[in-house]
Amino acid sequence: MQVRTGKIVGGVLRGFRKVLDFIFPQNCIVCDGKIQEHFLCPACRADIEFIRQPHCFQCGVPADLSYAYPHEEFVCGVCRKSPYQFDQARSLGFYDTVLRTIIHHFKYRRQMGVLPEMDLLLKKYFEENPGFGQGFTVSPVPLHFNKMKGRGFDQAFLIARQVAKVLKLPLEAGLLRRVKETSPQATMTRTERARNIKGAFEVNRPELVAGKSVLLVDDVFTTGATVNEAAKVLKKNGASQVHVFTLGRVVVGKGSGL
Repeated sequence: MQVRTGKIVGGVLRGFRKVLDFIFPQNCIVCDGKIQEHFLCPACRADIEFIRQPHCFQCGVPADLSYAYPHEEFVCGVCRKSPYQFDQARSLGFYDTVLRTIIHHFKYRRQMGVLPEMDLLLKKYFEENPGFGQGFTVSPVPLHFNKMKGRGFDQAFLIARQVAKVLKLPLEAGLLRRVKETSPQATMTRTERARNIKGAFEVNRPELVAGKSVLLVDDVFTTGATVNEAAKVLKKNGASQVHVFTLGRVVVGKGSGL
């Protein structure tokens, strides 16, 4: 009986260790080197390339160096030709090797232990960008019910919660709901994405949106089609301003792989 009990306890402990290793891995998730805390070694954390000025005042895309001394409020060619519905968008960093790995471990492998790593990055970004989002209400870009049921959690909500905490802003998760289950957009062009996402969102309670400044939060900005559609619905229902924040920004030539 004691031998059997010992085997059971041993199995439980081994299972617990596996859970801990899954949530808090002992090696850097990028280079497999040893870590001191969270998910990244110091070298990989330092390799995350934050997006800094100069960038487009509206969509936040980094300025092409061909621009002659771009000023703080310059607007890129895409925004001049076809302005977005949101007022401003900003992203923490380029969606390349390190940041992409963090987001993938969080989004597709359900490793909630990545959240403390995100906290460090968010604090650093907003320390460098003081005043961002002040007076706004933070709200995530919602998942469709079926996708959230399959994934088991809403990654945009968790990121939005972290952003609200760091910025000390109110969080309102229920401003929008996703009423249309859209097709995967990874291989779509900007035009195809816009068509795919059209009509995907509705406002839950218009009285909570009217006159409000909303900071929409998502994980990655690729073409901006999703956040643009969400912003359009919020503006249609009376939102005074809509800003966007994402962790990653896909920029051609930055190794996004998309």
